[in-house]
Amino acid sequence: MTSATARQRAGACLCKRINLRVTGDEINVAICHCTNCRRNCGSAYTANAWFPDNQFEWTRGADLLKQYDDRDTSTGEVVHRWFCSNCGSPMMTKSPRMVGITIIPCGLFEGKNTWKPSYEQWRRSRLCYVDDIRGVRDESRYEGFPDVKEFESIWAKL
Repeated sequence: MTSATARQRAGACLCKRINLRVTGDEINVAICHCTNCRRNCGSAYTANAWFPDNQFEWTRGADLLKQYDDRDTSTGEVVHRWFCSNCGSPMMTKSPRMVGITIIPCGLFEGKNTWKPSYEQWRRSRLCYVDDIRGVRDESRYEGFPDVKEFESIWAKL
């Protein structure tokens, strides 16, 4: 698929003052149950789509973004999280373990997407009332981040 024919999807924060666009297909969709992601989104877990950095752009309101450097992580690595300074919507996450990848909450995108998560991570932190997510393979070995070697197939797509 050429850039001229690649699928484009738009998204926005709650107040719609920050807009984004991704071009092309996601390279992964993951569910995270870690405490920090739950606190960041204010929900039982996060569902995030991963895109190569060069497929992502802010189309409006980038000046309203605020960055929070999440230093209280189980790995000790700083995770960078951006949110809308007006409405507080989480907008983007960047992890030092995933260089070249932009992580976007699935709920920001307009319309209905057909994304299917490939795995869940931090299942040991899953809230007691959250059952297995239908259609997501049981990857309970992901008690933390997947092994870096497992990202190689993702990075190969960049």
